[in-house]
Amino acid sequence: MKLKWNAVRGFVLTACLWSFSAAILFSLVGVVAHQPPPVIPPQTWRYTQNYYYGIFAAALYILIASLLMNYAGSVHTVHLTPKDRASVEDTSIVLRALTLATSLLGGAAIYIPIEGWSLPDALYWAVYTILTVGIGNIVPKTHLGRSLLFPYATVGITSLGLFISSIASFSARMGELHLRFELEQAGINLHAVPQATPPKINISKARTIKSNYHRRRRWLVFTFSSGAWFLLWLVSARIFKSSERSQGWTYFDALYFTFVSLTTIGYGDLYPSSNFGKSFFVFWALLAVPVMTALVGVMGQVGFRAVVYFMQRLWKVSLWGRCRSAIWAFLMKRRVDMPIRKHPDVEYPNDNPRNNQHDPSDSQCGLVAGQMKSAQHELRLVEEIMTLVAMLQGDVENVDLRHEWVRIVPLLDTEDGHGSLEPILPTEGQPRPHVSEAICPDRSATDQNKEILWMMKLLIEMLCSRLRDEIQEGVSMEGEMATARGWTT
Repeated sequence: MKLKWNAVRGFVLTACLWSFSAAILFSLVGVVAHQPPPVIPPQTWRYTQNYYYGIFAAALYILIASLLMNYAGSVHTVHLTPKDRASVEDTSIVLRALTLATSLLGGAAIYIPIEGWSLPDALYWAVYTILTVGIGNIVPKTHLGRSLLFPYATVGITSLGLFISSIASFSARMGELHLRFELEQAGINLHAVPQATPPKINISKARTIKSNYHRRRRWLVFTFSSGAWFLLWLVSARIFKSSERSQGWTYFDALYFTFVSLTTIGYGDLYPSSNFGKSFFVFWALLAVPVMTALVGVMGQVGFRAVVYFMQRLWKVSLWGRCRSAIWAFLMKRRVDMPIRKHPDVEYPNDNPRNNQHDPSDSQCGLVAGQMKSAQHELRLVEEIMTLVAMLQGDVENVDLRHEWVRIVPLLDTEDGHGSLEPILPTEGQPRPHVSEAICPDRSATDQNKEILWMMKLLIEMLCSRLRDEIQEGVSMEGEMATARGWTT
């Protein structure tokens, strides 16, 4: 991926190598299975931890090979630009995963001679230490081992945080890529190469698609994370119950242990002691704890939005909610008479009286009047861009995105493509612009920054489009004048 070779050949070759490694491991597992070691009859899951590690690793090799083959097969069906391919083939996740694996295996190798542990037990200790579960049935007892725990735990937990953050950022980039595909399917291409006459963009439709996609994605992530969490909790508890029969675990005991481990509480009163239980815990914890972290994050967003939604419903049915329309109409009437809000530290182009001076006699010419209208609209676009820049420099949490969109949409979404110099405000008996209804007021500072940047991007694209049109018209007029001079000559 780093060298950007042929995607199909490179990934097919890599998938074949992973499959070959899995075949070797399964062969070794089969040989050991025909020669089981002698065990005590009451003992459960009689093979060694290395035996089960080999089975889990071979299964993961098959999964990796399948994913690589699936991606290689979709290269020709899904057309990606080099930039999109670089986003999908994110090597930072691979590097951070290698860093985390090095921390786990390196720490286990260091503590083997210090504490006299075996490699599987040392790896089992390293996993529940870095994942902050802290079961406590295997702990360092030497002075050197406890002293090395300070730097080792710091490095390991940091590498785990970097790995989880890279997964979150990768998921966000894939979401943006999917959103762009949905906009393109609807005939809206916000990332097209600038042309002489760019197509008009239905900003209301684009905003609705964007809002619906984020809402659908939020609930999809919540559903997937919840399902994965319950699967890891309930099904894994059944597996731990079977592996720990020698300890007399019931299903409730296994549920209690998996819940305490999933939430990284780690009381340590129950812990796996069988070889299979320890080996399964290593792979299970490395998968379960990141899923739990993602679930906590999305539950915070969904829970907050659910509370806001019910509060809004309560607001609508309340007596105060009945008076909301009258209050809104009164505030909007006041807003019509108010000047455009400007930041005190920003110098706006129309603050200089010279910029507004023109010859009154020129207004009689239709061409000059059209040019003045176009110049005024471009000046208004620049003023709005500077206002948005000032918002990003200040406290965005107090910005009302609904009002900002009401003022900006008329400059973008018009039939003639020239926009309006006055904001479209609701009056009595008229509904508010439908584009503002899709804007949720319960936004975090990061989401508000992204929304303001999106407004600024659309304004800049509109300004560039108008300037390109004016340049093309100027070139056409120069050509006509040159032709006229040639005829006169």
